[in-house]
Amino acid sequence: MKRPFGVVFSAVLLLLLSLFQLLIGGMMAFSGALMRKQIASGGLHGMPAGAPMPTWMPIYMYALCAFFIALAVWGILTAVGLFRLRRWARYSVLVIGGALALIGLVSALTTLLFLVVPLPVASGMDASQVNNVQAITRVIFGVVGCLYLILCAVGVSWLVYFNRKKVCEVFAGGMGEAPQSRRPFLIAVIAILNLFGAATCLLMVFLPIPGAIFGLLLHGWQKAALYLAFAALELAVGVGLWRMAEWGRRLTLAMMVLMLAQSVVYLVRPSLLLQYSAELTQTLTPTQPPLPAHFQTMLYSASFGFSVLFCIAIAAVLIHYRAAFVRPIEPPRNEAAVLQ
Repeated sequence: MKRPFGVVFSAVLLLLLSLFQLLIGGMMAFSGALMRKQIASGGLHGMPAGAPMPTWMPIYMYALCAFFIALAVWGILTAVGLFRLRRWARYSVLVIGGALALIGLVSALTTLLFLVVPLPVASGMDASQVNNVQAITRVIFGVVGCLYLILCAVGVSWLVYFNRKKVCEVFAGGMGEAPQSRRPFLIAVIAILNLFGAATCLLMVFLPIPGAIFGLLLHGWQKAALYLAFAALELAVGVGLWRMAEWGRRLTLAMMVLMLAQSVVYLVRPSLLLQYSAELTQTLTPTQPPLPAHFQTMLYSASFGFSVLFCIAIAAVLIHYRAAFVRPIEPPRNEAAVLQ
């Protein structure tokens, strides 16, 4: 039995959301550790002094970490169950879809409400910056509200799709057996990830933030050309991998080499990324003081170290499944007739 595209797409999307929840859980644990350090030492080195941190805050952050990790594990198990056409996975994704629809709708309405509510102005702020800060804040609220609406739409789409008669029959008739497919699940995941990446690059073309590649800061048409080129490459990679074309595998490996080289450059010279971060902060929140340089370096080193591991993992998957990209050679028609 062949897996429907909607089921595979939903499984990959749920896997992405679960990985994002794992990231949030890690950030909560990291924040809890920083809070414990702040409580023990009376403040973080290089950070402005403020009100004393409540002693229960680290415990609260650790509890949030455990909560997000539990949700991520649930989502990952459901994604695997969807790929294997397990009956319980359809019910699980319906529950997740209902929760996303409800939470996304309520959060979107609450966030978009701030667009019509007068925003407070900090005392002592320069009058010339008030309008800019309020405009940027409204844009942020608008973007967050749209993201919640997208989350709500995803939940509604799962409620509709996984209640369709044909989809129900697939899960009811599959008897929980893993269907045979020429496309391995990990290859399908990488293909859809690249399709999401292409859409993200197209969005970056229109956002008023600078672009960067190998330490070079790009603006205007140069930034647009860069993200358009990467959008085209990621779209080609996604299509090529989904069709199990050898050129798609090789193009993906080339992209991984490019990403690996850029990550190594930023790991060796973190000052390049600090320069980009400073310009990004000046563009989005000009009145917000930047984080200490050593703190930014630590975060960026960890993120790009993860990027290096990610590129190596993707390359390993593509090398492991290289035989799946080889088209089977069909025997000549006359030889096939003799064999019959």
